[in-house]
Amino acid sequence: MSHPLDNPIWNALNTGSHSLSFGTDRVRLIDREMGFFAGMPAYQQENLDDLYDYLEAGQRVILFPPDHLPLDEKWKVHNDRELLQLVCERDFSSVVPQEEIHPLDERHVAEMVALTQLTKPGPFVRRTIEFGDYFGFFSEGKLISMAGSRLSPSPYTEVSAVCTHPDFTGQGISKKVMPFVLQAIQQRGKTPFLHLYPDNTPALRLYTSLGFVSRAMLRVYLLEKVG
Repeated sequence: MSHPLDNPIWNALNTGSHSLSFGTDRVRLIDREMGFFAGMPAYQQENLDDLYDYLEAGQRVILFPPDHLPLDEKWKVHNDRELLQLVCERDFSSVVPQEEIHPLDERHVAEMVALTQLTKPGPFVRRTIEFGDYFGFFSEGKLISMAGSRLSPSPYTEVSAVCTHPDFTGQGISKKVMPFVLQAIQQRGKTPFLHLYPDNTPALRLYTSLGFVSRAMLRVYLLEKVG
């Protein structure tokens, strides 16, 4: 029996994140105002053809297949890289409140979008916050660091949008913010996991210090429909 994280997008869009998705039994996509993810039960030609038919010309999608995709000229490839998957089972039930760290909501979306556009931790659009469990670190009233959750292939939930303003990096701020996100995920009865590029040594060092361990190596594609 396969593990839920072997095919995280497909399993999320059929379990914990199903209410945010649309599609068929061969391809599902996330609500376009929340993200660009697409999944399928198997990453084979007929399912990729179904995905192509679902998209508009120029539309982009992100996939996390276990290996290289069988792509043809119908697709423009903007990204094709290895993606390291990590899981955290450390207990975060006791997190000490900090006055600089607060839950984020719709009032903070403009600042969140600006911060993610500057730091590029991954896709973040206007309604991404609806995945929930976002927390931010504020300095002089300004959002300078944040993290939150995203896809939920039950019984797991993905940690995402971990980022800090370049003027404040190297101060361990993300390590202060993330426990609040991890606690919130665990309070929902889920196990945190995340993805990163394996050559992102600073991020890997951070996540390892918080108890994340490597589980699998996937690939990440950013594809655009041609024609």
